[in-house]
Amino acid sequence: MATRVIFVRHGETEMNHLRVMQGAVAAELNETGRRQAQAAAQALSAYKPAALYSSPYLRAVQTAQIIGRALKLSITESTRLREQGLGEWENRSWEEIAAADPTIQVKRQTEGWWFCPPGGEPRLRVRHRMLAFIGQAQEAHPGATVAAVTHGGALYFLAHALLDRVPMGTAVMRFDNCGFTVVEADEERVRLISLNETQHLQGLREQ
Repeated sequence: MATRVIFVRHGETEMNHLRVMQGAVAAELNETGRRQAQAAAQALSAYKPAALYSSPYLRAVQTAQIIGRALKLSITESTRLREQGLGEWENRSWEEIAAADPTIQVKRQTEGWWFCPPGGEPRLRVRHRMLAFIGQAQEAHPGATVAAVTHGGALYFLAHALLDRVPMGTAVMRFDNCGFTVVEADEERVRLISLNETQHLQGLREQ
C-alpha cells in the first residue's frame, strides 16, 4: 500500500513578507503565518494523518505546533526537512545578491544540481535528504498518511527531482506559505500527486 506524505510549507514570517532569504535564520511566524497554519490544520484534519513531522527550524516548528495542537499529534523533528543552507545569502534579498555578484544568475542557470550558494549547501544534497525522508516515512508508516512541515526551497528541489527536471534557477514553480504538496510512495516508485494546493488559504496573504 502507498504511503501518502502531505508536505506543508511553513507559515509566513516577516522575512517572507519582505522577500528576504532565511535559510537557517530563526524567524518566527507573523500573524498571517499563524492564521495560515490554523487553516492548514483544519484542511489536514480531513486526511487524518497518522504522524506529524517538522523541520527543526523555528518557523516550521511553530507551524507544526499549531497543526499538532489542532490534530492532537506530537511532533517529530527531522533535519532532512530543513531548508537549503544558504550560507552568505541569509538575511539578504535576491536583488541585493545579484547586484553584488552579476555572475551569480548565470551560475544558477548553468550549474544545475551542483549549484551551491557561497558557504551554503548544494542543491543535490537537499534533493537526497528530501527523498530520504519520503523513504523513512514509507518505512515507518506503510499505507498511512503523514504530514511534514518543511520549506519552499526544499520543496522546489524535491518537485524537480520527482518531475525528473534539473533546477536551472529560473523555473516558475511556486510554493505558498502553508500550501500542500502531496506525494505517494509505494514499493515501486514515488509519485507527485499535487503541487502547491492552496484552496484552504483563500483570503489569506501568502508570499
